[in-house]
Amino acid sequence: MNKKLLVLSAVLISVTIFSVSCKQKEAVKESSSGQVLAKINNTEITLSDFNERLNEYPSVAHGGTLDLETKKGFLDNLIVRELLYQESLRTGLDKEKETAAILEEMKKRILVEKLFKKELEENIKITEEELKKYYDEHPEEAKAPVETRASHILLKSREEADMVQKKLKAGSKFEDLAKTHSIDTGSKVRGGDLGFFHSGVMVPEFEEAALKLKKGEIGDVLETRFGFHIIKVTDKRDGKSKTYDEAKMELEQSLLKKKKKEKFDNLVAGLKSKASITIKEDLLK
Repeated sequence: MNKKLLVLSAVLISVTIFSVSCKQKEAVKESSSGQVLAKINNTEITLSDFNERLNEYPSVAHGGTLDLETKKGFLDNLIVRELLYQESLRTGLDKEKETAAILEEMKKRILVEKLFKKELEENIKITEEELKKYYDEHPEEAKAPVETRASHILLKSREEADMVQKKLKAGSKFEDLAKTHSIDTGSKVRGGDLGFFHSGVMVPEFEEAALKLKKGEIGDVLETRFGFHIIKVTDKRDGKSKTYDEAKMELEQSLLKKKKKEKFDNLVAGLKSKASITIKEDLLK
């Protein structure tokens, strides 16, 4: 599909949503705060329309305010978008096959997202009793992660790393070699010690290598985007069980995720049971 058309369609959809929003509010603008701020041909932008869009402006969204010139610029942007939208309709762009297909796809996405929000977010509640029961029944989820303590010697080249590895095998102390050769200025002063860390803190390949090592074991040379590492695991400790109050927030998110999945699965199963669906599997081949 033409990339220019995709970009234009994205702009068009954005403008369409704004324009439709303006027109939907047209009937009630007199009874609400609908003073007309600007009129572009037959389309009106009310003050409430403008303020609603203005609230999406980054500084306003974070509690700030805008001066008059910035507001004028923002309004001019809305006017330009509306003019572009009107011109696209005048030239029949919305009637073109590719454009209509993109608009239809975007319409589906917006409506599906709305349905998700309505069915899977607004209607799901978790009580304190449910959360406490979940805490009692899932003790493994109320534990701090397993932690590994490791030291490393970071070097610029494999040749340097191989040379240091030979010295280690010959009996040199890991800490002394780290202080002398490591280019990691933060850890070398501590003999390469990185302290305790849990999953997700280190780069994946470093973490994977460290987890495979036993306490006191030194691994082979490992290459990451930072350079060449020689890793020594100095300690490991199992995660401690958290109290209910400590684990409450994480457990609530976990339970919420499971409830959403269950509700989604039930929703989809119900829709499928009521629908007539025909699949020609031979065409998939």
